[in-house]
Amino acid sequence: MSPPPYLLHVNSRPTQVSNDTWEEWYKVEHLPDLYNAKTCARATFYEEIGHPLAPNPDHPRKYLALYQTEIEELLNSDGYKNGVRRSSDMFEKAGANSAVNQDNGDFDARYYSLWQEYDPKGTGERLSPHILCVYMNPADVDDFEKWYREEHLGLLAKLPGYRRSLRYKIGSRTPLTKGETQPFLAIHEVDDVSAFGSKEAEEANATPWTVKHIKESNPFIARAFKRISEQGY
Repeated sequence: MSPPPYLLHVNSRPTQVSNDTWEEWYKVEHLPDLYNAKTCARATFYEEIGHPLAPNPDHPRKYLALYQTEIEELLNSDGYKNGVRRSSDMFEKAGANSAVNQDNGDFDARYYSLWQEYDPKGTGERLSPHILCVYMNPADVDDFEKWYREEHLGLLAKLPGYRRSLRYKIGSRTPLTKGETQPFLAIHEVDDVSAFGSKEAEEANATPWTVKHIKESNPFIARAFKRISEQGY
């Protein structure tokens, strides 16, 4: 089964409650709300971790929620507007001065459309413990596509514990989009992000074609995440 054609990508951090409360809210209320409202086929919540390319990440919004969906602009859908709670008693019980979701967190939400599924092992929609999200703004899109399809993905598939890669292209801005967005996102699913420190990864990242595109991308951002919770699997 192919992934749904659209993705809602939400980075976040709590602003009035602890990380533990934020994680619990996502696991117990927010992720199930979006799934049960039929806004998405699958939803997964992650926490950022270090990886060989960036052992000490310093991005402020360290949580990531991914919603695979048939809806191009999920936040504008009737299911989201009518089926997802906008507030939670969990926040006030944890000492926050507001129960409203957006008063308790800093969100950056982005819409994406599926660009390519690369699944040489037939992994399909099996949950991956770790993912690496790579955000790029290539100088030469046509050559970027050739590099990914003709060289880079084939080399990444040799990494220990590699599962598959999903590539996305940015969509319209959401009411919660913050700052500049990169036009291309690749999500590489692996058993463990330590694979990106392997000799196979070093070889993949050392080819002249790879070096060219990493250097030309403004910016090039690679962030690793571990799975915390999920719905729909």
